[in-house]
Amino acid sequence: MERSASWARFTVCLLLAAVGAKASLTEPPKQHEPWAAPSGHGIPDYVIKAAATLFDAGLADPRGGAYREAELPVPRDGQDTLHTHAWVFSSEYAVCWNGLVYRIRSAGAPADLDQDVRTIVAAGPWSSGQPVRFGEDPGWAKAAFWSGLELGQTMVPASIALLLRLGRPDLAAQLWQAPKGSRTFGLVLERGADEGQWLSTAARAWLGTAYWRLVQAFERGDDQDAVDVAESLLRWESRVRTTWREPNVRVPARIPDISFLDPVSALLADSQRRLREPAHQFVDFDAVRKGENDPSGFLRRPQDVRIANLIDRLEDVRGGKDLFPGPLLFSFDPIFELLAKEGEAAVDSLLDAYEDDRRLTRTFDYSRPWSTNYTPVPVRRVVEILLGDILGDPNWIHNSTPAELRAWWRQHKSLDRAGRSFELLADDKAGPERWLESANFLTMRSDLHWANGNTVTRTEACDPKKAVPPVYGEGLRERQEPSMSELLAKRTAILVASNSNLACRMAVDAALWDSRTALPVLRTAATLKSCRADHRVAAARLSVGDAGGAADWAAELRNRATSPSLGIEELAPLWMFPDDPVMQQTAEWLFTRPESPLSPALKHEFVNSALLKVPAFRRAVASALGDARVVGKATRSADGVLSFTTTSGWGGLSMEPGHDPRQAPAGQERPIRLKDLVAWELRSLDGAPEFELDWPETDKDAIISELAEFLKAHEDDLRAFPAQLQDTNCPGERVYLNQ
Repeated sequence: MERSASWARFTVCLLLAAVGAKASLTEPPKQHEPWAAPSGHGIPDYVIKAAATLFDAGLADPRGGAYREAELPVPRDGQDTLHTHAWVFSSEYAVCWNGLVYRIRSAGAPADLDQDVRTIVAAGPWSSGQPVRFGEDPGWAKAAFWSGLELGQTMVPASIALLLRLGRPDLAAQLWQAPKGSRTFGLVLERGADEGQWLSTAARAWLGTAYWRLVQAFERGDDQDAVDVAESLLRWESRVRTTWREPNVRVPARIPDISFLDPVSALLADSQRRLREPAHQFVDFDAVRKGENDPSGFLRRPQDVRIANLIDRLEDVRGGKDLFPGPLLFSFDPIFELLAKEGEAAVDSLLDAYEDDRRLTRTFDYSRPWSTNYTPVPVRRVVEILLGDILGDPNWIHNSTPAELRAWWRQHKSLDRAGRSFELLADDKAGPERWLESANFLTMRSDLHWANGNTVTRTEACDPKKAVPPVYGEGLRERQEPSMSELLAKRTAILVASNSNLACRMAVDAALWDSRTALPVLRTAATLKSCRADHRVAAARLSVGDAGGAADWAAELRNRATSPSLGIEELAPLWMFPDDPVMQQTAEWLFTRPESPLSPALKHEFVNSALLKVPAFRRAVASALGDARVVGKATRSADGVLSFTTTSGWGGLSMEPGHDPRQAPAGQERPIRLKDLVAWELRSLDGAPEFELDWPETDKDAIISELAEFLKAHEDDLRAFPAQLQDTNCPGERVYLNQ
């Protein structure tokens, strides 16, 4: 009864949302005309009833429109416009397959609705809803007039409703009964089993599509479209009460979770503000950052003017992600980078913005690209990151009020960052996280810098052919009572006494600061099991002559060698100290035996890595190049993009289409052998021959022989990075040839 009552209230709310509400998106001419709902043709009655509810709530009505080819001013796939088929009315607008109205740039020839539905069905529409694709199959490409409008949510419910509204239940039935295709990606939407489930799916898909349109319009700077869509969304959901918009844990869901619409009001207000304010003077900030010709003379402006201009332009800053899920990174945005370069001179103005700026940036945060939950990032958040990058201690900044930050800055602004970091390390009240933040900065090589709380390399940083530069705390070498070494030893002992894993990194910082005084600090840290297992502690102990570090680390490694979370960088001691007897024995156990947990036969993704510097690993790779077991299959799409899967569940796609005559014809599957996977990884070595997984076996075998000879001929030229303890601050690992 409770579930039925909730469902009834939701239906009433959708109906009431349309009463007296004229949405900002242009309404089709017959939006409010009566409609005789069809029946039969295998469409459940609840699907027809749900369609009526959606149209009453605002789903665009296609009746009265001419079904034609149309060009929309919507950027897609690198083009300025999107070509589709839609129901055109008043020569300016059209109802599109996703249930939304768009302004059109031009209308073309009449389109064949019956044929288009057959094309959509052939593409497997129930497995759509995937906004990230690497290549298209022929059926999907033919349905581009439909799929091009898919914005993170399936369009099937809206498309079925449109066809029902047009009096074509026969075509709606074809979509309803269409088989599922292959593009699942975890986003297949099953047909609803009852009225509540279907309306929940349909309403969330329609509103989710509209929200994605709003997000994309806001991101690209189309503020008028953003305002129109946002005002419409607010009206469509205005009568849906807060309790019904909360996440629903019931399965199957009857009341949809539309909490992703929470940012709509803020996006509307920000777009309205942008439309009211005069446009910014054009400045090519990317050219300014690169030192190229700048007609605006931006860098010639007084520093206080530059800082004010850059803070004003933070509303246009763009962030991106390297990992999903993962943090947003702004360090590569030119406005962000130029403001960070102004350094401490910008702090007072940034503190003003941190306290008072309520604008939004053009950037959204999200867990994964296909998620509907896109949250706009405020300028204040970017200012917070900038303050963390300039002053250090981002966690403390995040947890401090603007008033606290101002008071702290007045007290410490006379010191440089190294001086402030030393004071924090010496402050018994600062706490473990702030101690470690300070120690990390003071012992970090100065060709690196912090951005977004992460180590970021400059173009010239971490060059293995150059000498390691001084650390940021180099000017503190003469400080005494206490000295840096004494503080690092003291903090490590305190952290060990509290059984804190932070002791491991603090001890490594002690070795980075002064290898002559670090041995007792590292041994203190090694009383903790977590530090004995830490690859950086092992590398530090071996670097200062503590041979016991190898045995401790190897013993702990055997307990977790099969862990799926074990990263390649955690094996760094193997290639940093390949001549150590314990490391040699460990490598033999890890790589060369049939039961070895990290054999290239099991972990072929480790092949093209710094592990190639380890003799035992090279022998295991050479052995795997002779293993002809079939472990997967490869194929090509119609546009030449390679995709492959393996029996272990691993797989991948090429980012670009291939044009080699040896590659498989589109749609043809070819077997992948274990040695093919190993060769495919080795092809990335400098000077290695080309290799593709879908070539004929005779061609692959010829290249595999070349690769085996290439690896043997260049084994003395292989170099691994990181090669020494000071390199471990540099992100990533790699193998290269010393040429």
